[in-house]
Amino acid sequence: MKTVALVSGGKDSCYNILHCIKNGHDVVALANLHPPPPQSIVSDEDDVIHEMDSFMYQTVGHSVLNLYSDCFEIPMYRAPITGSSVTTKLDYATTAADETEDLYTLLQTVKAVHPDIEAVSVGAILSTYQRSRVENVCSRLGLTVLAYLWQRDQAALFDEMIQGGINAIVIKVAGAGLTAERHLGRSLEQVRHQLFKLNQMYGSHICGEGGEYETLVLDCPVFVKKLVVDETQIVNDDNGDVAYLKLRAHAEDKDAVAEEWIDNIAVPPLLSEPFQGIFEDLKGTDFGSNNAEMVVSPAAVPELSIGISPTTISVANITAPNSSFLSDEITSIFEQLSNVMATFKITDPYSITSITFQLSDMQNFPAANESYKNFFSHPVTKPNPPARACISTLLPSSCRASLAAIITRVPEARSGLHVQGRSYWAPANIGPYAQACTVQECIYLAGQIPLIPARMVLYKDEGVLGQAVLAMQHLARVMDAAVVRRSEDDHGQFYYLTAYTSSLAAAKAAIRVASRTGVECGVFAVVVAALPVGAWVEYGGVGINTRYIRSCTTGDVDEEDEFTVKYSKHDRIDRVEYGAVVFGSWCCDDIISEIANYLETKTEALLSISAFISSSVSDAHEVRMRLKEIVGINVCVEIVHVKYVVDKDCIIRNYGVVVRGY
Repeated sequence: MKTVALVSGGKDSCYNILHCIKNGHDVVALANLHPPPPQSIVSDEDDVIHEMDSFMYQTVGHSVLNLYSDCFEIPMYRAPITGSSVTTKLDYATTAADETEDLYTLLQTVKAVHPDIEAVSVGAILSTYQRSRVENVCSRLGLTVLAYLWQRDQAALFDEMIQGGINAIVIKVAGAGLTAERHLGRSLEQVRHQLFKLNQMYGSHICGEGGEYETLVLDCPVFVKKLVVDETQIVNDDNGDVAYLKLRAHAEDKDAVAEEWIDNIAVPPLLSEPFQGIFEDLKGTDFGSNNAEMVVSPAAVPELSIGISPTTISVANITAPNSSFLSDEITSIFEQLSNVMATFKITDPYSITSITFQLSDMQNFPAANESYKNFFSHPVTKPNPPARACISTLLPSSCRASLAAIITRVPEARSGLHVQGRSYWAPANIGPYAQACTVQECIYLAGQIPLIPARMVLYKDEGVLGQAVLAMQHLARVMDAAVVRRSEDDHGQFYYLTAYTSSLAAAKAAIRVASRTGVECGVFAVVVAALPVGAWVEYGGVGINTRYIRSCTTGDVDEEDEFTVKYSKHDRIDRVEYGAVVFGSWCCDDIISEIANYLETKTEALLSISAFISSSVSDAHEVRMRLKEIVGINVCVEIVHVKYVVDKDCIIRNYGVVVRGY
């Protein structure tokens, strides 16, 4: 794709450009925002703002950035920062007079001159604040974000930059252990030992993601000319905690770099070490045929069902009769969902945390998704739409779509993870659905299919096993990123896992892979009609943040943590949700008995039941009616018709039921 690169002069933005080129993109322009010029017509050097406070942009060193156009030999577009940090929330919604809107205006200008530009390069590594703002701007302009450094291990990344030919110096220090005299003007190689030492001692960020230092790139493999520093002056702030360099420099011709430079740009392996190990352990396993099986769709349409708890509403089986246009059916489904929410005085779609979207035919996905977008488009909803899993199931012939949703009644306790940029981390979610949505301790996870994140294409090289391992890695990475950490003891673990698959072979592979990850929860697989983009495996489920378990069950509340203080003692917050999977092998009596026996062991209240019923079952309607009898009117009973249910031991069952309580 034709790409404009956001550059600050720092190592991260330049190194991401190299990765854009490595991935086949064509960087045709640069863009930079800088401090505003002096107000007076007559001004001297003392009036120039060399460094300004900005939550969003690196501004130190901006006085030499005009030379980057000569260095890269491509046009650079620059504009002053006129806004301020009006909103400092991590997740950004369009805000007048915010400095983020300066980026929107700048990129709008670039697009006007280069209408063929499709993507934006950004060097974000760990900053959700920066990433969400760039993604907001790019989504409004129809541009794809390329953020290949996102969530990379900083120690490995730092060394890769050096090995990849990034010649940068430190031009600002603002962290403990870094001083003007010892570190300003030093190269990455020269400060490496100190940065790694500070990381071990204090946990400081090796790549400076905590604002510990800033850099200026003097040369890199794609520079046609290099920067040569002519003069420097150290400037200390009033407290002596921060210091930076005023610079004068010029661009100078350099020897041509061998084309082999691109081989020195390290790309992380598709599978990280633990998941590569799982793949190697299971390689060669015979999972059986991967051919799809023909089945007959059920005749009856499940009735709308609603479950209620003090803080959560679960609604399922929302369908609409066939009409001439699929868009009308999807619109009707969301109108019914809105009516349910309105019953509980909820009007904001932001309160929806998770959606399961069933289609009778995956070929209808593009049209259905367009209608789906209308409900979650800005400015209707806030940042971070709900997590979503999309599957093609055995819906009755009288309807083409069905929707289930989980809705929080305490939206102030809700947050999300919605990464829209391409990276090596996990697939981007460009549409109106987040990778994860968190409400207190619960982490609702979107369905993850085995896309190659950097290119957003389906991974096909290693059959059902390769797809299962990659999809599981995506789900684990998303949950890890969604966890709110305040200590080393905070981590995520799974409540339950559902593997949606397109064949029995894929189901068995998905079960075996999940078991190798050390998952200690209910897990099962179902064989459905089809998955997005022809994938064979899609993992979904719910995770838990252990920090909130400690505060809710032991009273171990961090008094300095405003969130847990507020919500761990809140009368309207559900305690730890439980999730379990109950299997029935043969008849209706079997599964009803199993569920009744399980519920007798639980003191928690019941919120919902999701019953996955095999196509070989002829008594699905009776199952639903008897489930309602034993669970009561305030419990949601979701019915999902699938081809097969496969338990954790890879045994085919007639029923798989997920029980959720609070």
